[in-house]
Amino acid sequence: MREDLAYDNIMKKGTGRKRCLMVIFAILMIFIAIWPQFVLAEKVVKNIAAEGSCAIVGMSAEQCQLIALQRARVSAIEQAAGVKVTSSTVVTNMALTVDFIKTYAKGFIVKEKVEWLPLDQYQKDKSTPPIPEYKVRIVAVVSIPEPKIKPIGIKAKTNSLIYKNGEHAVIEVKTRRPAKVGIFNITADDKVTMLFPNEYEKENIVSGDKPLIFPTKISKVELIMHTLPDHKRDVEAFFVVVMDSSYVRDFTNIYTPLTQMSFAQFFQTYSGIADYCEDYILAYEVLGPE
Repeated sequence: MREDLAYDNIMKKGTGRKRCLMVIFAILMIFIAIWPQFVLAEKVVKNIAAEGSCAIVGMSAEQCQLIALQRARVSAIEQAAGVKVTSSTVVTNMALTVDFIKTYAKGFIVKEKVEWLPLDQYQKDKSTPPIPEYKVRIVAVVSIPEPKIKPIGIKAKTNSLIYKNGEHAVIEVKTRRPAKVGIFNITADDKVTMLFPNEYEKENIVSGDKPLIFPTKISKVELIMHTLPDHKRDVEAFFVVVMDSSYVRDFTNIYTPLTQMSFAQFFQTYSGIADYCEDYILAYEVLGPE
């Protein structure tokens, strides 16, 4: 009886080892199958050199400098993402900045080194006088999002595309399925601020059958539009983000509400969650006093 028991114990141990090896093998096969998803989850393109320029036509020197920088950023994103926004190398029309800002949804500049070149002159033809032209060169790191979630189906709109000083903006966000909403403002001074959620309005879930409106008529936050001091006209944008409702993080533990951050700082952080989000850019203009 003892020998039989010993034999049975050996057989049971051997069977247990086989089962254990089979489980380990199965786990390894699953890991090998999903490994490419981890490798390809985020595409980062480093050391992209790009240039931008802007001639001062109907805008301040400060605005011209920012537009030149935006043009360089667009060029970097175009190279990394394989998209084309504009063929113009010299910007003289401020309205083009709307297209520039929309390009930010194609790729995110998470780091940039900026070098301003000597002031130049732009002359359309010999019948027109030359005007000052700002030129800038950047070396950027661009992150291209690789979605890991099922489509959320974001749609967003504002109550206007052009605002006068003092007018109120309202944003409407719709999705095809439940998601967490974050609303950011890319302002004309090259800063980004999270407007929603905030300390007054923390409930940020949008359902598939009911749109989210921000701000509401009873909201403690108002979006009163203004140009920057001494600016006659500014182009800005609301950057609307919807996050998969099952994702463990939320916007309030990633960003500080109603606090300005730099352009690169915002997108560097956003690139870490972008694979679980969809975004929508709402560009608009603000007109100052005549």
